[in-house]
Amino acid sequence: MTGAARTCSATGLRLIDSGAVVGFHVGKREYPALSAAPREESEPRDQWNRYDVPGATFYIAETTECAYAEVLSPFKRANGAADTLAKDAAFHGVTVAEFVEDIAREWSELDFMGLGAIPAGWRFDRGMIRIHMPAAGSLVDIEHPDSISAIEGMMGAELASLGVAHLTTGVLRGEKRTVTTAIAAAVKALTLEDGNQPLGIHFGSKHGAAWCRAIWLDHPLAGDLIALSPEQILVTDDDLRKAADRFRIRVF
Repeated sequence: MTGAARTCSATGLRLIDSGAVVGFHVGKREYPALSAAPREESEPRDQWNRYDVPGATFYIAETTECAYAEVLSPFKRANGAADTLAKDAAFHGVTVAEFVEDIAREWSELDFMGLGAIPAGWRFDRGMIRIHMPAAGSLVDIEHPDSISAIEGMMGAELASLGVAHLTTGVLRGEKRTVTTAIAAAVKALTLEDGNQPLGIHFGSKHGAAWCRAIWLDHPLAGDLIALSPEQILVTDDDLRKAADRFRIRVF
């Protein structure tokens, strides 16, 4: 469920009321529940998340399954890639599970990216966090035709310089972070018809079937976000299993 929608008379953007919606976020237990990696204007943006802006941008998903999908996707093995873990495990005379847990003591999480497996330590270090959005505030429905048209109108020259001849949902869901983060920065700076700035961006998960939200934590209303205590991520979690199975990932 999302909040009420309208087209902003001042910007032409399609807006969705925050509306006390509940979302989900997979976060590390060692950090505060409402925290995000700080971004600096001078940093290269290839490692930024989709709608990050300088400062901190916090992401939530409509469902726990979608929240898992968003964080598990980097671990998915590329199409056509061999299962190197199975080969290496066989060479050492152990099962894949034994091999994964053994090398997890020496490898970082980044070493597992693209290998189709996640060690148990990944689950132990994280929790599923339920987030309650504030009742007030507006988010930009970035993929709505009104928003796409308004963005092209206000930053057409910049988009062209970034190699975007026509803005589409394909561009918005693409991997070119110089484009999506530039759009986020332009949208964040706007003043809406009610005199306030957007709280964040509402967008569809590129993995399908659910929405996601990017919330800018320096917005005055971000202080009204409510985060519940992280819930333990169990290997038996049905939504974790569904997301992992779709990505052909083994979770230990």
